[in-house]
Amino acid sequence: MGLRLGYNSNGFASHGFEDALPLLADHGYEVVAITPDVGHLDPRYSTPEEVRAVGQRCQDLGLEIVVESGARFALDPRRKHRPNLLELDDSKDIRLKYLRHLIEWCDLLGAGILSFWSGVLPEGQTPQGATGRLVDACGNLGQLAERYGVQLALEPEPGHFIDTVAAWNQFREGYSPPVSLAFDVGHALATEEGEPHAILAENAGHIISLQLDDMGRGEHRHLGPGEGDMDWESLAGAVQALESDVPACWELSRDSHRFHELAPAAADFSREKGLI
Repeated sequence: MGLRLGYNSNGFASHGFEDALPLLADHGYEVVAITPDVGHLDPRYSTPEEVRAVGQRCQDLGLEIVVESGARFALDPRRKHRPNLLELDDSKDIRLKYLRHLIEWCDLLGAGILSFWSGVLPEGQTPQGATGRLVDACGNLGQLAERYGVQLALEPEPGHFIDTVAAWNQFREGYSPPVSLAFDVGHALATEEGEPHAILAENAGHIISLQLDDMGRGEHRHLGPGEGDMDWESLAGAVQALESDVPACWELSRDSHRFHELAPAAADFSREKGLI
């Protein structure tokens, strides 16, 4: 099959939706991954009408929407990505409520996928306790997601409790959570888990969302296409193992200042390498 090419809104923080979305459509993108954040659909203040309007604009431009939940300081301005689902205290419920809120936003936007991650292991938390928290959270979210027709995707994140695809598989096999896999190809290089194309091929049946980025081995820093150690030709070959057309969004959150250059360059690069 293949990929439906997209771009994550965390990579155009200096552009509003009214300018960025048409630019993406003009360069042949089919998907936009929306990360609600202070600059785009601030989850604290955006009204349902504003959310619906963004969804309608994307529909008019032919852009499918994937919702990502990785805004750095959405819930705590002093702690990145906290509180998370693994907290020892009831603050875990803040993250759970936030994710439930985003499932409801998927309905308003017309999005079919919400991705999230486990979070880091909090100080004092045990692996057993964290696993229990994550199992409970996945079950809770799964019930609501089913009601809205939304697919959930858990993304392994370097430094988090679920940090590799192997850890995701161990969690999946042990507890059968109602979640699929969101795979960031660069993370496999950052954690040095293995070759991204091999991991993609081995897990093709579970992947419903991809994040694209280049990355150096052993370094978690999202880079533009061709700026890291990714073997793009082999990755393109592995795309053929996917069972359906999967949304694959460039996630270049450190490069908003050059979005106007990177968005067209990444689209051209994706075509040249045979990703789409």
